[in-house]
Amino acid sequence: MSLPLSVFIICYNEVDRLGMVLESVVGLTDDIVIVDSGSDDGTVELASKYTDRIFHRDWTGFGDQKVYGEKLCKYNWVLNLDADEVVSPKLFKEISDLVRRDPKNSENQAGFEVAVKMVASLYDRRPARWLAPTNYTGRFYDRRYAGFADSSVHDKLHNRESGSVKFPKLQGEIYHYSIKSYEHMWSKIGFYSEAQAREWVMKGRKPRLGLVYLAAPLFFMKHFLLRRLFALGPRGFVIALALTAGRVLREAIAADFYKNRDQ
Repeated sequence: MSLPLSVFIICYNEVDRLGMVLESVVGLTDDIVIVDSGSDDGTVELASKYTDRIFHRDWTGFGDQKVYGEKLCKYNWVLNLDADEVVSPKLFKEISDLVRRDPKNSENQAGFEVAVKMVASLYDRRPARWLAPTNYTGRFYDRRYAGFADSSVHDKLHNRESGSVKFPKLQGEIYHYSIKSYEHMWSKIGFYSEAQAREWVMKGRKPRLGLVYLAAPLFFMKHFLLRRLFALGPRGFVIALALTAGRVLREAIAADFYKNRDQ
């Protein structure tokens, strides 16, 4: 039986990943909201097999799209997923039990963080490895007490009262199939680099391109060792290199934007 819980997803050209995401929430809810930004690869047709709550909205930024999506939800309990994030069976049960226990959220709980574990390949359908890179982030919340900010780059959940982005942690996991191909990975990194560079300059941050000589190796070690990309083997090494290159690219783009800001 479905629960008084909404699931919403923002997407664009995700036909090869969205199906497994939607399959992972079948039976959890009767309200799946899709906010699509103009897909032309069959994403909308695929989504229509799971829900008729599909809305088009031109891309305005990660946070802004999610603000729009959460407003479309029927219920106050909301689970937000990206179009490459699969709910694990353990998380499915944990959320189900929580909503059944307190469907109206009488405890006024703002939200919960979920472990988002990276899977190196789209075609690797096994559960994420034990040491796989993991990021705890707000995903399951009551939209009356928590929500997203309308940032063009960031999509952090925040407590509406305190402004905090820290929430209690759930035990279940989300499997993050973040890479469709290396070409897709680099395109995505380039898009993020430019968007973040623009935001930096708009906020008055002065880039220091000369610091990349020191920052680049430190950034690589942070991702490869501290964030455990090494656990993904050779793929993890390549991903860490690409992320480092993206960081350098961001500084270079920001330097150009800053130089030409008054022109």
